[in-house]
Amino acid sequence: MWRIFVPLRYLAIKHDGKWKFDIFVSLILCACFCWPLFIEGFRNDAIDKFDILGKSTGFLGTLAGFYIAALAAVATFGRPEMDEPMAGPVRLRHRRAAEMHVEELSRRRFLSFLFGYLAFAALALAFIGSMYIVVDKYLLINFQSYKSYIFSVFWIIYTFVSGNIIANSLLGLFYLTDRMHRPNYGINWSNPGPDAAE
Repeated sequence: MWRIFVPLRYLAIKHDGKWKFDIFVSLILCACFCWPLFIEGFRNDAIDKFDILGKSTGFLGTLAGFYIAALAAVATFGRPEMDEPMAGPVRLRHRRAAEMHVEELSRRRFLSFLFGYLAFAALALAFIGSMYIVVDKYLLINFQSYKSYIFSVFWIIYTFVSGNIIANSLLGLFYLTDRMHRPNYGINWSNPGPDAAE
């Protein structure tokens, strides 16, 4: 059963700049997506009239296919630097034979975790969005006075995860379009330079 959740190990990867994508950019995007909640009409019409969750579910399903294709590309990319430890360093703690080990990730391992996580998150969010549509239609019908508030709480969580997916997708695109094709520079602590921690 635990194997299903292996892609979530991406969230446990440690790197000095990773929080910017996991938290900071995600919160900014979440705030942008949530400002319509201050409009009462949006809270009432978001599901039935605008079908936001239905459209998002279809888009997330398409994204999941892209992430799986990207994962296959990363796994088969032949550049030897892909298997060298990343500068930074980029570390992942995991348990092996009842002992904790710290692994310094190669670029291939990091990107495999990244796109595996994105595929998992997109599929999970699509499923959760579909389930909320069903719950809203058949269960929340008896709680009309609380319906907009329940949706607001759900929308904040939903858009934060969506923002996290978008932020990490942009990080993945950076690696696919540029960083994967350049040498894996080491760290020069006296003059780190722009590529030192990539």
